[in-house]
Amino acid sequence: MGYMFSRRIKIVRWFFIAVFVLFVGRLFQLQILDHEYYLESANAQQIRKSVLNARRGKILVRKDRFSKDTTALATNNTLQKLFIDPLILNYPEYDPSAENPLDNSKRGNPELVAKLLAPILINAHCQEIDGCKVEFDETKWSEAQKKAISLYEDALRKEFTQIFRNRIVLETDLSLSRQKDIEDLHLGGVRIENAALAVYPLEITNAPQVAEKLAPLLGKNSDEILPYLEKRYRRYKEITDKIVPSISEEILKLKKSKKYRKLLYGVQLQDEYWRFYPERKLGAQILGFVDSKGNGQYGMESYFDEILRGKEGSISGATNTRGQGIIRGGFGIKKAEDGANIVLSIDRVLQSKVEEILEQDLEDFQADFGQVIVLQPQTGRILAMANAPTFDPNEFGEVYSRYEIPAEQEAIDRNEEPLENGEKNEFNQRIPTVRIENRFFRYFNTWGAEVFRNKIITDEYEPGSVIKAITFAAALNANEIEPETTYKDTGPIKLGKFQIRNSDGVYAGVTSMIEVLDRSLNTGIAFITRKMGVKLMYEALKNFGFGSFTDVDFGGEAKGRLEDASKWVESELITRGFGQGFTATPLQVALSFGALANGGYLMKPILVDEIQYSNGTTKQNQPERVRRVISEETSRKIRSMMYSTVRRGTGRGARIAGYSILGKTGTSQTYKNGKALTGVGTTIATFAGMAPIDDPQFVILVKYDYPKKSQWGSETATRTFRKVARFLFDYLAIPPDR
Repeated sequence: MGYMFSRRIKIVRWFFIAVFVLFVGRLFQLQILDHEYYLESANAQQIRKSVLNARRGKILVRKDRFSKDTTALATNNTLQKLFIDPLILNYPEYDPSAENPLDNSKRGNPELVAKLLAPILINAHCQEIDGCKVEFDETKWSEAQKKAISLYEDALRKEFTQIFRNRIVLETDLSLSRQKDIEDLHLGGVRIENAALAVYPLEITNAPQVAEKLAPLLGKNSDEILPYLEKRYRRYKEITDKIVPSISEEILKLKKSKKYRKLLYGVQLQDEYWRFYPERKLGAQILGFVDSKGNGQYGMESYFDEILRGKEGSISGATNTRGQGIIRGGFGIKKAEDGANIVLSIDRVLQSKVEEILEQDLEDFQADFGQVIVLQPQTGRILAMANAPTFDPNEFGEVYSRYEIPAEQEAIDRNEEPLENGEKNEFNQRIPTVRIENRFFRYFNTWGAEVFRNKIITDEYEPGSVIKAITFAAALNANEIEPETTYKDTGPIKLGKFQIRNSDGVYAGVTSMIEVLDRSLNTGIAFITRKMGVKLMYEALKNFGFGSFTDVDFGGEAKGRLEDASKWVESELITRGFGQGFTATPLQVALSFGALANGGYLMKPILVDEIQYSNGTTKQNQPERVRRVISEETSRKIRSMMYSTVRRGTGRGARIAGYSILGKTGTSQTYKNGKALTGVGTTIATFAGMAPIDDPQFVILVKYDYPKKSQWGSETATRTFRKVARFLFDYLAIPPDR
């Protein structure tokens, strides 16, 4: 990795007087094979190798339910980048062996090059801005355009005329103590800038001595540091990338013209493959992104990075001391092997609709995060998997954009005491704050890089009362209860220092199991789990997949936490029965409900339908039953009970006229410093449901983190479920059954 900062010039709308921002880019050593002045051949004969890039595989989804066609969510664009050799731009006839290599009588005209390129490159930055295009005929420029082009031309001129390296960042994020140690050396040309060590070679008079003093503070040898301190020519500078063909053609016209050919000798274009996400935010957390070095980060791009990237090829052969090919030496060609295509189980139409609904409801319920998963219970195929808030993989770096906050505000937010108006401050305490020295920053998107995470797979939580449906199914399957079984609900149950209470505070005496699930009664779960016992309850949770990986094709999967039954006491037996004291991922909960829906089988989740290799072979994933967890009869009974829960219980918010909806709500407590938090903005709200009752065609799980509109899953997650389910009934052409 190079240490020099490169600045990219970016234009914002010219009618706003063209504000330009210089961005940090990258600098790396360049070899251009058709210009011998780039070659440094030390040996009488050597091997020269040219890399043949492999094309990265696509990530595809099913276009819709009506066809087997696919559409790309991740693909590649071949665009060009523009770079310069500042030395050659200023001295086109530069010859290091000449007596006077920098002969000013043969100097180029970088100022004119800047003037020629400015209007062209402004258009390169204007591709996605309506009304931004600049005519090449300067007589047609408006005053605002003239100002914009003048600013841009000045910026280019500064880059083009700088033939020596003038600033290099050796290290970033230095501790305060290391900053002080370096500053105490009082070295000319060495500065601390925003916790980074920057060196200015043109100001350094004794580079070896400076290297010796810096080396021990940086944990490096002086020989490693010395090259960055010495005065050297700049031989490569990237100006901009992702140039569309129409802009490249304008630059090539100038380069090929007799008038400017020699003048533009130090200006070059190079093809690059760029990862492109045509649907932008759609499925972002499933996809992940490819960073500036070509490495997959997060999601499928990371998990399948090796097979997506393929294998580079090369052309190699013998060269002479000038770097020219020796024909009789022969060339070896190793073909590039393109990456494989990944075909997801995701339905594009459904995914798009679910994301639209989730984004709106997240805002309405004022939640930190939200997730929705839709799966096919008979196969385990995941049809939609949405997270909010989200991001655009094409602009993944935007999530790191920050703004400064006053230190006083940070101190208030960090304070655990209630605010002056009595409100609790947990939300502001959850927001990440970046501290740089004594300054504090927050992310414009609130959460920074946390939006990259596919929380449905990677994050675990205490699922809460949604698990009561699983507890009921296990007890029914073991013949410990029947839907009509009753118990006497006389009040809270005391267990040492703790009490098991019903969330509604109502204790209605003789109560049936159907009513327990309808009203989500914790005392009823205490009755059931005591009948089951520790061994049966633990085995039930394990059988339904909790505490184990699902083996979904996705990186960073969490398996949840489920302690061995030998460590349980009675209170833990009961609380686990209503989803506390163990953790699970939303995917695990959805799959467990899939078993309730499909007749009793836990399915392995399918997120990848097939992998298409470049040699024409494919690997397909088929539905796989992990194990039977309940009988078909138990499946029928629990579905009937969950139908009652939606029809007249806590799940009423999920009802849709004409359809049998079944499911279970859940509201999970969260904790801080070992103490349970209470009230709006402190809970995790969940609803898991399915439809129709006789042959469920889909399972939907909705989860909201810290909703502030209401703390209850029955008042938040059920509403989102209803919107998604209503769309599915139409989209899948499921007829009314009620």
